[in-house]
Amino acid sequence: MNATVRAVVRSALQNDMSVVGFKRGYNGVLMRSSTQTDDFQMMTARSVSDKIHRGGTFLMTARCLEFKNRDYQEKAVSNLRLLGVEGLVCIGGDGTFHGANALAELGFPVIGIPGTIDNDLDYTEATIGFDTALNTACDCVNRIRETSDSHERASIITVMGRNCGDIAVNTALACGAEVVIIPEKPWTVEELADQVRWGVMKGKRSMIMVFAEGAVHSLKSDVNAICSKYESLSDVSTRHLSSSQIAMMIEALSGHETRATVLGYTQRGGSPTAADRILASRLGAYAVHLLRDDQAGLAVGIRKGELINAPIHEAMHGRQSANEELLNLINELS
Repeated sequence: MNATVRAVVRSALQNDMSVVGFKRGYNGVLMRSSTQTDDFQMMTARSVSDKIHRGGTFLMTARCLEFKNRDYQEKAVSNLRLLGVEGLVCIGGDGTFHGANALAELGFPVIGIPGTIDNDLDYTEATIGFDTALNTACDCVNRIRETSDSHERASIITVMGRNCGDIAVNTALACGAEVVIIPEKPWTVEELADQVRWGVMKGKRSMIMVFAEGAVHSLKSDVNAICSKYESLSDVSTRHLSSSQIAMMIEALSGHETRATVLGYTQRGGSPTAADRILASRLGAYAVHLLRDDQAGLAVGIRKGELINAPIHEAMHGRQSANEELLNLINELS
């Protein structure tokens, strides 16, 4: 996001526009802090110096659930117009795009930039942050593979992505994982246990299973029936099933030691990759150019290396489907 903000600010200044940076997302636009400087700041070229390589966002971010309410949306428009703001660039994912679309419906010019590691917006091939999260996940899986190989165990590694399996699929392929489990495809614990068992029989010293965090919703096994057969599974909670509990079931069914690791927020931080810095710079400048040319109510993205835009009300509804080519390739190469 820092690289994106940098591109927006410097491109706007080059096009003779002044820039205001709102803090903590829509909270800043609503001016909810006790002091003005906690809500927004005037941006200069120096404001974004030494930022392109830094993770996170120096403008900070926060959820604003009240922004779902039309009264708050109208207040935001009023605040923006009182400040003399003529257009707003909104960087984020699903929640950000819904807020931006609401402002667009009220007649305020907005451009949405996809900043989410989940890569779950169908209109664009890539979202800012996805490549960085993917590379971080790959580095972690590589380290876990070495430990798993030394201890001759199976590992189930949970990556982020909400209800989209893109991080999991790409991580699995890049790291040579044997199995990938994603929300878009139904799966069973019995199938995973069989794959572990066959892997051991074929002489594999380690087995890597990459698990997308939302994949628990596509589980088709009767967990209660499985747990009733094994005393070691008596503590498994069917209401809040975790990857650790899935690992316990795989171990019970396969007879092979299985450990679980949740990568969590390590995937959301760190210095962005070169690919993300370049994408952020291109999309940030493109958003400014659209506003300069009096085009708004759009979300920017990329397809086949080319910058594209789509109506924001369409962009926020599409969801990526599972990449069958990559899934088949994982199965073939594992």
